[in-house]
Amino acid sequence: MHIKYNRRLLTSLVALLQLSMSILWVWPAAVAHAQDIDSEPPAIVFEAVSQGYFGDSQVFTATVSDDTSVEAVTLYYRFNADSQYENREMKMLGSTDIYTTTIASDSVPDGATSIQYYMEALDGASNRTLQGFAFDPIERKLIEAPAAVTRTAVAPVEVRMSTGRKIVYGVLGIVVIGAIASAASGGGSSDTPPGVPVTVNVQELP
Repeated sequence: MHIKYNRRLLTSLVALLQLSMSILWVWPAAVAHAQDIDSEPPAIVFEAVSQGYFGDSQVFTATVSDDTSVEAVTLYYRFNADSQYENREMKMLGSTDIYTTTIASDSVPDGATSIQYYMEALDGASNRTLQGFAFDPIERKLIEAPAAVTRTAVAPVEVRMSTGRKIVYGVLGIVVIGAIASAASGGGSSDTPPGVPVTVNVQELP
């Protein structure tokens, strides 16, 4: 009876030892696998533009980063609050963390006064981050572009002369006229008879 009891005890100890060895063998792999699991969602950083102009293409840009990899970034948008959301992929610019997409001006319906939107980022482990929500979207108002600046024509400036200055300019004109008349009559030659005298009335200019 005593021998039989010892055999059972020995068998139990061997089984316990084997179980311990199995746990010690599997444990590092389990820990490593747990460490490989990506539980961190992507981070979205962006600055909302509060207004846009009618007739312009609307550009949306955000910086998206993740500790492993970014799988997809999507813009969900609608015009006004009574329409359904549409979506478009935001594409990475080169090798940067910047993602962008553009809504063309001809895609904006007539009468739209705003664009409501939110962004979604997914990483390789399907961790998800939202910037804005479908029930509480970010809004960009659409307004008329400012009118072009109108150039004002410069009005002509009237220059007024004083009475004394008018008289001086009048006398100078008479002297010039007299010199021209004298030269035309050949007054400087002794062989040529003197020219016809010219009578000039000096009057004050108005």
